Amino acid sequence: MTNDVFGEKLVNQTYVDREGVYAVILNDKNEVATVRLPHGYFLPGGGLEGVESKEACLRRECIEELGWNIEINQFVCKASNYYYSNYRHLYLHATGHFYLATKLEQITQPIERDHELVWLSLDECLSQLHLDHQAWAVKKAMQLI
Repeated sequence: MTNDVFGEKLVNQTYVDREGVYAVILNDKNEVATVRLPHGYFLPGGGLEGVESKEACLRRECIEELGWNIEINQFVCKASNYYYSNYRHLYLHATGHFYLATKLEQITQPIERDHELVWLSLDECLSQLHLDHQAWAVKKAMQLI
């Protein structure tokens, strides 16, 4: 399994490990679903909680952030990113597991009010995503389609 690493790990900093699961979802115009937060654009998804499976995490996060029931189609890649999170005010080592997924239906309103769905063209997505490992995962996903 590929685990490409992005960002610079600073020697004098302590990093908090954060493992998450993210979806690459396209619409019929080949635009990528992203979630706009006050601090940038991200793929739908988020951190694993307790002993939940990666698939359960991704389904839960898509319901919380988008209100969507999704179908998880294919594993794409695993990658990580070292960075300072201004949002969380700490150094993070974020490891992401990325999947191609399909929106099945809107089943509820999103729970997380500061998360806004924005469909971006592939070029916009690659330039706007806040984290390098997420942009890399979108490129890897496009190779599988």
